[in-house]
Amino acid sequence: MKITAVKPVLVTVPELWEHGMRPSTYGFVRVETDAGIVGFGESYVAWYAPEVVPPLVEHFANVIVGEDPTAINALWGKMMVKALRWGPEGPPISVLGAIEIALWDILGKVANLPVYQLLGGLAHDSLRCYTSIARADQEAADKLLGQGYTALKVAHVGEMLQAPYITIPELIKQECAKVEAMREVLGDRVDLMLDAGMPFYRKPWSADIALRVVKALDAYHLLWMEQPVLQTNVDDYVRIRQLTTTALAAGENETTLHGYKPFFEKRAIDIVQPDATWCGGISEDMKIMAASDAHDMRTVTHSFSGAVGLAANFHVGFANRNCFMVRFPTKYNPFGLGLIEQAFEFKNGFIQPTGAPGLGIDLTDSLVEQYPFIPNSGISHGRSPFPRPTSPDWSPTGQDTVSW
Repeated sequence: MKITAVKPVLVTVPELWEHGMRPSTYGFVRVETDAGIVGFGESYVAWYAPEVVPPLVEHFANVIVGEDPTAINALWGKMMVKALRWGPEGPPISVLGAIEIALWDILGKVANLPVYQLLGGLAHDSLRCYTSIARADQEAADKLLGQGYTALKVAHVGEMLQAPYITIPELIKQECAKVEAMREVLGDRVDLMLDAGMPFYRKPWSADIALRVVKALDAYHLLWMEQPVLQTNVDDYVRIRQLTTTALAAGENETTLHGYKPFFEKRAIDIVQPDATWCGGISEDMKIMAASDAHDMRTVTHSFSGAVGLAANFHVGFANRNCFMVRFPTKYNPFGLGLIEQAFEFKNGFIQPTGAPGLGIDLTDSLVEQYPFIPNSGISHGRSPFPRPTSPDWSPTGQDTVSW
């Protein structure tokens, strides 16, 4: 069996977010073989800069077309050599990983086994899920609790720093007030996490500000505090971790095992958050989780992508004993919730695999054709809270404006 083609598949779908309607673009990769078996992968970079995906796919296709798609390690190495001149981090590694994910999908279909079985089998019968909530909204919280969620994350708590200024006492008061409001709505029935999201803001917290905030939040027994400083400032994570008791989480922006090495060597965080659609694919994700286990760090899959990327991360999570939770989407999307339950069933706050071969996701041509790619539809956190173009003709189905 040989690879005959590697093709980018970009789709743009309407999504209703807290700030209103906006398009979201998902970037899939289709790997075709002369045996008629097709594999799918996904690159997280398409959510931000979809236009870079096609040239990178073409770049890597030149070295793997005609090769055996089941020789995954060898092909990853060949593509990595081609990635070095583009840069050994970021978009090239994400697209390389998407192709590698598609190769695992092919291997699973050839063997008629789910990918997690090829990775060593199930380490869990089910995995606990969390999702995100924008604010302390009783109706939204009751809806999520009714679905069985026992862990909720308040996303991007650092947004108030985009104001001209805020005093340290005001900042700490606002952060604590968010947790108190959530606890008032939820009680102690649910674990809470906060995502400061500092890599995505123009005015990230300095180490001293982040330290004061996390110290103030220690009293609230959060499950974790996510990205309180830039991921490049590993020593700042070390300092905050040494002087606080709240678990620190990071890793979604790192690529390849080598990108995580400083976090492991300095024991800078407690919870590692790799994403197969960004870090370099399933094999690299497995290495990162194994290294996390060796350093007594727990893992949580990042999984902010369409169903192909979600499935890739879930397969890795199910194959690793130190993965204790995954993020599961609550907002309908034809390429997310519309497909993921082909491979993983959500029930009462947990997911279980269906046992479908490969990744388990059937990305049909008819579905893709319904959502043509719209140029310039990638998100940009740096311009405004709601930067992307909208269309009055779009009418999403089954979505809500509170959780995502």
